[in-house]
Amino acid sequence: MSGHDELAAARAPRLVVFVGGFDPRGARHYYRLFCEHAALQAKVDQQAYAVGPRQALDVGGHRHAQWSFSGEEGGGDYVFFDWSDAVRAHWPRSWWPVAAQACVTYAVALKDWRVLRAVQRQASNTLLSFAYPLGYIVLALAAAVGGFALGWRLSEGLASWVRWAMPAAMSAAVLWGSAALDKLLHVSWLLRILNFANHSSQSDCPVLAQRTCAMADWIQAQAARQSKLEVVVLGFSVGSVQALHLVDALRRRLPAQQTAAQGEPTSVTLLTLGNCIPLFSLMRKAQALRATLNDVAADSRVYWADVSSPGDSVSFGMCDLMPLAMRGAPPPAQAYVNPRHMCSPRFHKLFEPETYRRMRRNKMRMHFQYLMASEKRGAYNFFAMLTAPGAVRAFVEKYLVR
Repeated sequence: MSGHDELAAARAPRLVVFVGGFDPRGARHYYRLFCEHAALQAKVDQQAYAVGPRQALDVGGHRHAQWSFSGEEGGGDYVFFDWSDAVRAHWPRSWWPVAAQACVTYAVALKDWRVLRAVQRQASNTLLSFAYPLGYIVLALAAAVGGFALGWRLSEGLASWVRWAMPAAMSAAVLWGSAALDKLLHVSWLLRILNFANHSSQSDCPVLAQRTCAMADWIQAQAARQSKLEVVVLGFSVGSVQALHLVDALRRRLPAQQTAAQGEPTSVTLLTLGNCIPLFSLMRKAQALRATLNDVAADSRVYWADVSSPGDSVSFGMCDLMPLAMRGAPPPAQAYVNPRHMCSPRFHKLFEPETYRRMRRNKMRMHFQYLMASEKRGAYNFFAMLTAPGAVRAFVEKYLVR
């Protein structure tokens, strides 16, 4: 028997359904990331992590992906819930259409400025991260106007065509430079997320909703075939919102009498990493999302834990999530049971100081750390958590809850 077969034979029955963020890259990219960092983490942990081949998975007529994973004590199957086609449909290639859409999004958000006060109190770094692109747009336009004015002054007394060509060229150069600098600052990445949050609050996506229900049916069928199957829905970044919808569809398929209060184990584990839920639920027209959030938070058959870093300025880490995400609405008569825990991965303890400082300067790199290997052993370990011998929620409570 090969090493991979020995590991697979010992693994616990676990099904992890991963819902990625607002990213046009599909299963191939995330499979490569998983394999690469499983190998890197294995060197740190001094143990083997095995990853099986990526295979196509047809659910409800849509193609997703799956692969197996295992460690020395456990493992399972990993399903990549693919919604990258929906992302690409809302992903303008040019920087300027993104910026133009963002002006509308900011206008919508600023009309609700009172709600932003709560975000400032609980997640000021996140608010700043999503506000600074507006300043970047304003500065880029001001610099372009300044470039035109300077060109106009320098071309005074020259031929008429030069009189117009020079300031136009200088203005265009400033705008081109602003767009080029975006590759380092990731401004358009943040703007695309903001724009999608505004768009999704105003219109439904029937295809995505149908895909979510089909996946819930498929998971239910898998659980029916394996009575002790642990189902973990893993929502990363913006995928935390889509994961909420998937868990909501799943819980509606559970027997009503199966509750934790009656001594039964929770049936579905929802793990959100680097969650962006308030960014979407705070939109005034996101009533449907807030209703879903309310229902999931009140259902004891769901075990929801959030792992988001306060140092990750693109997520809402260690905040009072429900009052914030529900726009301050009072809780229902039955108190919320979810999220059970708001945990920090403490990234600063997983890296050397210089490495961590470099990560903090790159917002995208910092945001993806939840799915990546560390330099040092620590409480948060993505691959050790997935391959833990017990339930994932037991790993969270043992190592991450403070």
